[in-house]
Amino acid sequence: MTSTTRDQPSTPAGRLKPWVWPLHWQILLGLALGAGLGLWLGQIAIANISQGVAADQRGAAGAAIVQNSLAFQLCDLAGDLFLAGLKLIIVPLVFSSIVLAIANIARTGGFGRLGLKTLAYYLTTSLLAVLVGLALVNAFAPGSSTTDTGEITGILVGQNLDAFASEAAEVESKVGGKTGTDFLNVFRTMVPENFFAAAANNGQLLGLITVAMFVGFFLSRLPEDPGHDVQGTMHRFFDGVYRLTLGITDVVLKLAPLGVLFLLAATVALQWAKLRPDGRFDELIAGVTKFAVVAVAALGIHFLITMPLILMLVARVNPLRHYRAMAPALMTAFSTASSSATLPLTLDCVETRAGVSNKVSSFTLPLGATVNMDGTALYECVAAMFICQAFGLELSFAQQFMIVVVALLTSVGVAGVPSASLVAIAVILQAVEQQLPAGSLPGGASLLTGMALLFVFDRPLDMCRTAVNVFGDSVGAVTVARSEGETPLQTR
Repeated sequence: MTSTTRDQPSTPAGRLKPWVWPLHWQILLGLALGAGLGLWLGQIAIANISQGVAADQRGAAGAAIVQNSLAFQLCDLAGDLFLAGLKLIIVPLVFSSIVLAIANIARTGGFGRLGLKTLAYYLTTSLLAVLVGLALVNAFAPGSSTTDTGEITGILVGQNLDAFASEAAEVESKVGGKTGTDFLNVFRTMVPENFFAAAANNGQLLGLITVAMFVGFFLSRLPEDPGHDVQGTMHRFFDGVYRLTLGITDVVLKLAPLGVLFLLAATVALQWAKLRPDGRFDELIAGVTKFAVVAVAALGIHFLITMPLILMLVARVNPLRHYRAMAPALMTAFSTASSSATLPLTLDCVETRAGVSNKVSSFTLPLGATVNMDGTALYECVAAMFICQAFGLELSFAQQFMIVVVALLTSVGVAGVPSASLVAIAVILQAVEQQLPAGSLPGGASLLTGMALLFVFDRPLDMCRTAVNVFGDSVGAVTVARSEGETPLQTR
C-alpha cells in the first residue's frame, strides 16, 4: 500500500512545520487541538445555560446549546465528511483486496491453514479479554456500595428508577425486541440475499467478505486459456480496482489530521456539556465513575500487557516498534470510534509500516474488523456485570460463565460503528434476566433500565475499546504472518 510515513524533519525549522511531520504526529496534534477546541465549545455552552433551568435538565440544555452553535455544526460537518471519505473506500478496498488475497492463497495452497490460524487467534484473544474484564469487575465491584451498617448493596437499590425513563426508552428503541438468541443472526448475514445490499451496508461486512472469498477462490480455479484468458482479465480487473482505491485512500489519509481534529472537537464539546453533574446523578456518579475506571483499566491491561506478551512470545517482534507502526491507525480509531471506518488506515499501517504481506493482511484485517472485537467483548462483560451489581444481584459462577459466552458470541456480530455494543449488552442482560427467579429485581424493574448509567461515559469508552479492537486485529495479522514464515517489523 502507499506509505503514510515521511522522514522526520532534521532541522529546527522543519520541526515547526506540522504539515511535514510523520502522519502519526500530525494525527496526535489533531487529537490535542480537537480536545482543546471541544472543551472550549462545551464550556461556552455550560456558561450560557439559563440559571432557571432545573438541575436535572442542565445536561440536556447544555447539549442543545452546543448542537445549535455554528462552530459545532461546522466541526460536525467536517468530521462527517472525513468519515464519509473513509467509508467510501471500504467496500471496493475490502472486496478487491480479499479477492486477490484468496486467489493467491488458493493457487499456492494453505487457505484452510491460514483461516484456522486466524480464527484460533481471534477466539483466544477475545476470551482472554473477557476474562480480564470479568476478573476486574468482580474484584472492584463498581456497581456495589456499602451502607452505614456495613451492608453491601447495589447503587440502584432504593433509587427512583423513574428518573431514567428517557434513557430506558432510548435503549428500548435500539434493542428493537432483540433476544438472547439473536446472535444466531450472525450466521444469516454470512450469506447475503443481495450482494449490492450487503455492499451498501458498511456496518455489516461479513456477507461482503464471504462473497469476496468465494469469488477469489473460484477465480483461481478458472481455466487459463491463452486465447480467452478470463482468469487473467478478472485478476487484472480486481488488481486495478485495488490500486485505484489505494490512490483514493492516500488522499483521504492526508486529510486524517484535520478529520480527527474536527471529529474529536464535536464529540468532546457535546459530551462535556452532557456530563455536567445534575441532580439525577449526584448519588450515582461515584459508582459510574468507578465503572469507567475499571473498564479503562481492563482495556489497558489487554492493550498494554496481553497483546505485547503475544507479540513477544508468539510473533517474536518488539511491541514498542509495533505500537509505533500502528500509531496512525490507533489514533484514527480512537477519534472515529469505528473499526470499520479505520480499516483502510489499518491495512496501510500493517502493510507499509509493520511489514506484513498483502496476502496475510488482506485476509486477516477485514475479517478481524468484522468478527474480532476484543475491546467490545471485554466492555460488554464489564458493563453487564456492573448493571447486575447495581441492582444488588449476586450472580453464580454458571450465570457469569453465561455472560462470558454470550459476550463472545454477540461481539462477533456487533457492527464496527459507534455505540453498537449497547444492543449486545441489552441482549446479554435479557439473557441474564431470563435466568433470574421472580422478584429478584426491585419494583418489577428490568435490567435494561440500568443501561441508562452507561450513557454517562459511553462515548469516551467506545473510543477506547475501538482502539483496542483495531490493535488486536493488527497483532493478529502480525502473529499469523510470523506463523507463515514472514518477518514483520524486520523486513520493511
